[in-house]
Amino acid sequence: LRARYLIACERIPEAMALIKSCINHPDISKDLYFHQALFTCLYMSPLEDQLFQEVLTDCKSGIEIICNTEKEGKTTLALQLCESFLVPQLQNGDMYCIWDLIFIWSKLQLKSNPSKQVFVDQCYQLLRIATNVRVIFPFMKVIKDEVGEDGLQICVEICGCALQLDLREDPNMKSLIYKAIAHFLPNDLEILRICALSIFFLERTLESYYTVEHLYKCADEEYNECTSSVQNRVRFELLPILKKGLFFDPEFWNFLMIKQNCLALLGDKA
Repeated sequence: LRARYLIACERIPEAMALIKSCINHPDISKDLYFHQALFTCLYMSPLEDQLFQEVLTDCKSGIEIICNTEKEGKTTLALQLCESFLVPQLQNGDMYCIWDLIFIWSKLQLKSNPSKQVFVDQCYQLLRIATNVRVIFPFMKVIKDEVGEDGLQICVEICGCALQLDLREDPNMKSLIYKAIAHFLPNDLEILRICALSIFFLERTLESYYTVEHLYKCADEEYNECTSSVQNRVRFELLPILKKGLFFDPEFWNFLMIKQNCLALLGDKA
């Protein structure tokens, strides 16, 4: 109660001294209120820059603090707190609680600034500091959910950028990116075929081969810009990136040749 009173009166140095004493107590420190109150004090004081250094190590506790701060109507502080947990996770490549943090961050960011363009720009800024390529998936989820039709094109561009990274040590991740592109562009037969072949080369499974066979048995379709989910520019930038993952260019091979070579790669499974 005393801590709340001191904060309400904006007697921040006194409040911080009391709160830090409580945090240092082995029993009282278990109450997350004091950790939340410390962040509030830092936000209200000239020591605001220390906010990132004062972060708790446990993200689950941090998420609870962020949500409690938001319930009190302190959206700006909640957003800053969320970023203080999210940024180190991105920099360290740690996926612990990352889906929750990115989801909460997206809601707070849009509440703080409803501009979709600002939101996308902020997503790109966070993606640039990420060291684990797997964070593209939660970011693509929030972009697709929050931005609408344009969000799908942005997600395809993010996948294209990710494929240009060195993923030789992580074939599963590369396969997931191809699957994501196929999911985003279900009506583009040429891209579906390239993705299916690329997935097959990475996985060498009967299931992935059956997908290739199914797609090549479909009647050829001319690409129609009017029905495409993405701009021509994005599609034609994506095609050469996708083809880098192939052992051959399927444009110059008929399905019989593709089948023979795929079955050879399957070995005993064939």
